[in-house]
Amino acid sequence: MSLRRITIFTLIVVIFTLLVWVLTPATIIPPTNPQGAIAAYVIILDLHPELVLPHPQGGLMMYAYGDWNYFALNQRNINNGLAALFIPTSGTLGKRTLSNVEELQQIVKQQNANLLNIKIAKVNAFKLAQSLDKRFERNIATRIQNSQTELFLVKDKQNYTILHNSNHELVVWLEQLDCQVKGFVMWANFRLKS
Repeated sequence: MSLRRITIFTLIVVIFTLLVWVLTPATIIPPTNPQGAIAAYVIILDLHPELVLPHPQGGLMMYAYGDWNYFALNQRNINNGLAALFIPTSGTLGKRTLSNVEELQQIVKQQNANLLNIKIAKVNAFKLAQSLDKRFERNIATRIQNSQTELFLVKDKQNYTILHNSNHELVVWLEQLDCQVKGFVMWANFRLKS
């Protein structure tokens, strides 16, 4: 076998391995035996995930992170898309109040989204919700409402880049809920470990 054939074969194996790694969903591993177990939800909409937590004041709160121009202002063109990926741009934190699980399920059905149900500790859910609410309030002067997503959004101090996008932010939030996430995280390709 010639050196050229060995090189081509090795390259094919490496590319195939990378493709499998990149295309395999990241696995969310919920905490085992969470104290005062309560449900949290991950909604996967196309390339964008959202986290839904029970809120300390009642009901549910949907949280999302994205690029200010592309996600908050709906300026979804090639220039803003490429800028969001390759240039650190202004991030946005969004939230939306939901009255109950039925409303959440209706949204999931209307948007043809995937819904993951995760059992977490109630105290961790409330702590994260309060932390995200404080983060949101810090930039309340920039608040807008997106008529397409029905989210209220503010500019966020965390820049949005290909290395810290909505999926990476979701992983940060899940880790604060004592979940583990295993696998490659670049786009909204998650599954729940059963």
